[in-house]
Amino acid sequence: MNIKKVSRVALMACLLLAGAAKATTLELPNINPLSATTYNNFNVYSLDLLKKCSADPRCQPSGPLPVDSSPGQIADQAIILTAANGTNVNNFPSPFTAGQAVDDSFDTSTSSSGSFSMTDTGGAFAGDLANRWDINLGLLKTYLGSNDLVFLFDNNQSANGGAQFISIWGQARIYDNLGNMVSCFEISTSATNSGCHGGADPTPATADYLNVISDFCVDKDTGASYNLGGAHNAGDCPVDGLHPAGGYQVNNNLSTSQAEFAAYNKALSDAAKSSANNYTLSVNIKYIGQGAGAEQLWICSACDVNDETTRIPEPGTPFLIGISLLGLAVARRLPKRGA
Repeated sequence: MNIKKVSRVALMACLLLAGAAKATTLELPNINPLSATTYNNFNVYSLDLLKKCSADPRCQPSGPLPVDSSPGQIADQAIILTAANGTNVNNFPSPFTAGQAVDDSFDTSTSSSGSFSMTDTGGAFAGDLANRWDINLGLLKTYLGSNDLVFLFDNNQSANGGAQFISIWGQARIYDNLGNMVSCFEISTSATNSGCHGGADPTPATADYLNVISDFCVDKDTGASYNLGGAHNAGDCPVDGLHPAGGYQVNNNLSTSQAEFAAYNKALSDAAKSSANNYTLSVNIKYIGQGAGAEQLWICSACDVNDETTRIPEPGTPFLIGISLLGLAVARRLPKRGA
């Protein structure tokens, strides 16, 4: 994983562990109207925006960006979802030893199937649940060390702008050693601050999914999003009467080897690190509107959030835009840029 730690004052040297290069830290900035948006207590960062607004103190510290995300580049990470020519990519032997209590990564489809749900890759261990990516918390704590639990996501849809309509929903649950659910954390639009769909395998409504949009502007002063789906380069976000400072052009659908998003939930991170070692973290991911995707999702081994203060999102400032699937479905699909 080709990420280097950036602190407020200097670059820190890469850490070597057991003779192998250890992934270094992406230090995410504090939560503010420009840097991130909050969904059900998950703070979501657009990494492309952080790169483009890196000179703004509200976007510091972070980087260097982009984050490389090809299967080979993230092989030392706790991979939840990935695809490599249609073949499941096994986490073993790095970073986990064969036989440890963690699932292999789940294979994401490269077809235009329209939807994705997790299907077991085989294998079982104490605390393992069917059709979920599970990891023993003692193992996860060792993997994270003192770092925060941060998810990184590579969006690989075959369209940009308004024609890109993948929509994502997910849960992270913690179970005790007897199989009882202790806590649940959900990334969705179903609640402002908290709440989880119940049941063994929830069926969220279409409106509960987060819709991912690309090619838009973010006002450099207010952080408000505009020109959704219509900003294909910096010239589409000029200084004008409504935006006297201009805007950052954001592409949330980069090449197939770059991650677009980081997601962090302080309560989940704290719960994972404070719960008993024999408890289990279980992750359930669904998405709809897939178009030849092969998305990738993993837990960063050494990412931190500089300031863990959360905020309520303000209307008009999203990076994952909750707009109508119907409107997106009729939009013209375009070839993916940079693929």
